[in-house]
Amino acid sequence: MAQAVSWSNRIDSCVQALKWPAAGVAAVITPLLLWSLLKLVPRIVVSPWSLLPFAAGCILWGLLWRRWLGNSRFGKFLVTLEHESTHAMFAMLTLHRIVGFRASLGRGGEVRFLGRGNWLITVAPYFFPTAALLLFLLAYVMPFPLLPWQSFLLGVALSYHVLSTLRETHRDQTDIQQLGTTFCWLFLPAANLAVVGLLISFAHAGSEGLSAWTADVWQPVHWLWSLLPTATGSEVQVPAEAS
Repeated sequence: MAQAVSWSNRIDSCVQALKWPAAGVAAVITPLLLWSLLKLVPRIVVSPWSLLPFAAGCILWGLLWRRWLGNSRFGKFLVTLEHESTHAMFAMLTLHRIVGFRASLGRGGEVRFLGRGNWLITVAPYFFPTAALLLFLLAYVMPFPLLPWQSFLLGVALSYHVLSTLRETHRDQTDIQQLGTTFCWLFLPAANLAVVGLLISFAHAGSEGLSAWTADVWQPVHWLWSLLPTATGSEVQVPAEAS
């Protein structure tokens, strides 16, 4: 057990060292992710039909949440259960042994694990949509095309993630206070935009839509890179082939 804690502490040290670099990268990538979502809109307008089940799932869950679940004890329990499950998942991914888990009605939740912990465990529930990405992986590995009910469930899961994240993300939240407001403003917008773009593009056109969305994210970078030689007054030299 001591060796396992030693390994988890080493991983924690590495993850902690990456906290602010990750925030900086996320801040730089945020405009690129916004650009990719804008590029996705015309493709949806031209061919909207494949996204209808996904949109129906989003709207239906939003209505159910607003009308019944949002203020119910069961709805609060669902939010707590996924929140604590996501903490536990990232704790295990960073080699922490879970020694306690609680998600209850009215009393909130808690995850206890061996080792120091790290910022990734703390921030995970605020960007990682556990239910949505599990359904995404299930749909991606299936040997047949994306079915309407799968797309519908992805819409439900994404709507649930957005609504639950909006409810949980506030300045009085203990996790947010521990992470720091500055870090959250730098990291979380990019992380959530990436999740939204990934799920919508996949629901719209499957793996092809996902590839197109990924290409759109990096399109401004490629465009700026292509201008770089001209801007610096130099040209890229292509070596001649040997005769």
